[in-house]
Amino acid sequence: MFKSMKLPSCLLISATLLCHSANADDDTSALFELSLEDLLSMQITTASKQAESLRDTNASISVISRQQIEQFGAQNLFEVLERIVSVNSNFGVLTAITTRGSKPWTGLLQHLGLINGRPFGNLSGAHNLYTSIPLSSVERIEYIRGPGSVLYGTNAYQGVFNIITRKPSKDGWEAEQNITWGSFATKQLDGSYLYQENEFKAAIHLLYSDVEGWNAKTTDPITRIPYSKKAFQDDKTIHVNLNYQDWAFSHFRNLQDKFANFWDGPEARYIPWSKRHPATFTNLSYQYQFDDNWQLESHYTNIKKIMEWSSDGVADSAIRIRSPFNIRLLELNLTGKLADDTSLLIGGTYEHRRVYSASTIPDAKERYASIYGQIKYEITPQFSVELGGQYVTSVQLIDNIDNQADFIPRFGLSYHFNEDWSVKLRHAKAFRHPSSGERTIETPGIQKGTPDLNSETINTTEAQLFYQTSEQLFTATIYKSEEHDLILLRPSDDPNFALENKNSGEISSYGIELEYKHQLTSHWYAELSASHQRNEDKAGVDNTNLSPNNSLKVGLAYDDTNWQVGAYWLSYSTYHDNILFDPNRELLNPPANGYDWLTLKITRKFTVNNNDRLSVSLEIKNLLNETVYQPNDTPVFYPLNTLPAREQRGAFLSFNYKY
Repeated sequence: MFKSMKLPSCLLISATLLCHSANADDDTSALFELSLEDLLSMQITTASKQAESLRDTNASISVISRQQIEQFGAQNLFEVLERIVSVNSNFGVLTAITTRGSKPWTGLLQHLGLINGRPFGNLSGAHNLYTSIPLSSVERIEYIRGPGSVLYGTNAYQGVFNIITRKPSKDGWEAEQNITWGSFATKQLDGSYLYQENEFKAAIHLLYSDVEGWNAKTTDPITRIPYSKKAFQDDKTIHVNLNYQDWAFSHFRNLQDKFANFWDGPEARYIPWSKRHPATFTNLSYQYQFDDNWQLESHYTNIKKIMEWSSDGVADSAIRIRSPFNIRLLELNLTGKLADDTSLLIGGTYEHRRVYSASTIPDAKERYASIYGQIKYEITPQFSVELGGQYVTSVQLIDNIDNQADFIPRFGLSYHFNEDWSVKLRHAKAFRHPSSGERTIETPGIQKGTPDLNSETINTTEAQLFYQTSEQLFTATIYKSEEHDLILLRPSDDPNFALENKNSGEISSYGIELEYKHQLTSHWYAELSASHQRNEDKAGVDNTNLSPNNSLKVGLAYDDTNWQVGAYWLSYSTYHDNILFDPNRELLNPPANGYDWLTLKITRKFTVNNNDRLSVSLEIKNLLNETVYQPNDTPVFYPLNTLPAREQRGAFLSFNYKY
């Protein structure tokens, strides 16, 4: 089923390092800062925009805490997200997250990223969030697998993740600073600074990351000789949150520069493309509490992003690829209880999208509006039903295209057998609007848009068995999805263009997901997940998304007052060959075999000045030194079989100071 089974020998490294503490179960002075019981009792908000327990939430949702990030290590958000069941990360021109076997390229725009509940991705996807969030700022992450469009609109299609950032917990200053040096000439500064005085709260989160890059090796399709380039990545981020009484203000600014070459062309024609992506996210919110039951929330969100490719002057004089856009979103929602057994959410949005001064896309303005609602009724204390939907319509589209409208339903049932066991059933639909760029892009000789594109849609039916105690969490989920009108690049009928955006994709998929978390003792924690998925297109071609059918993920952590050790193992079965959709593909690079990705983090903790804490960590990634290639699902110049996907083995030394 999997490429290898190295779990016993690898994960036991972390266990034996501190075996002398195996009998420390009764030492309550060294409890985890946030136990699994604390995590499971935490109120989450992403599934319904209302606070509810994980047990009462009717969604396929996983929660990652700040402590789990510290225990298992990571320098980037995508390294955290890929530990979630059915989620995988993919290296490419744009780093991508895939869910339930979705294809990396189409999945770029099918995942919605939220910062404290407000959409950051939308028109261009959330790909720059995967490396630009300071991990020291993260309090927890809530990840919904499957459709979320009823409450979040376009792009909440394959997955929705909500990054909830830290807030001060007491008056005065709190701070955390993390400095990292390591392989691939990595230099990173990550810091969070929190302040509170009475009803005023402030948080400033910073990230400076400079990675000269790992050697991405590919083969010249003409000479058949391998060559390599550095896959570099630089990020600079400032994120400010201010709260006073019922007002909240947030400003996120990131400048990202990264390697951005397709890597399927000959070395003689190599152009050193890099991607510069400045992004700004600003949100102003106001919450009005009518009484103990009812509250009104209002939000104004402004997003500006620029996608710009540079070639160090090699091609800039002839080709300038630049695409700035702006999204302004106004949203109101009302939540409360109609009765002790009935809760209601209703809301509406108005969204203005603008593309301007782009190199290959005409200036365009589009406007959309929607209303949504969801009601939850407890028929009995054990049995509840949820019913919701969103009606969304365009108000103005480019080139006088006829307005388009969709209704997106959601239905869910939950039954609690007892305090531990529950079963949940749900059906939901989601959509992704075509962007104005997909409608109008004109890159001579390469790509053109199609004005009358329809929205992509997905219908998903899920059943979940849920088990939760103070020390354990177990879920088993089965799902089936049907996708229609996928927007894909297909051969163009216009002789001036090679490719054209068309609604030409239909995919059926199904799968099973198992997730298990266990607080073994006051010092030991373990988690395990496994998934199986299959998909086929409308022609009946199996595994058309090329993703592995099976994955297994295991984490084991130890924590006491002096030491913290965490090991995480990701194992994927073999990817599928892109000959499924490209019969001309050339077998030049190594095949996309399954791989085992093992990380180990060892931390020594010190107490300074009675309260302040200093820790020194050594983190080793790709401990087994796997060579990872993934299918080339976007052959542009030459149809190579695979592209380099992950870095070689690396070691990183970090110093963390909290006060």
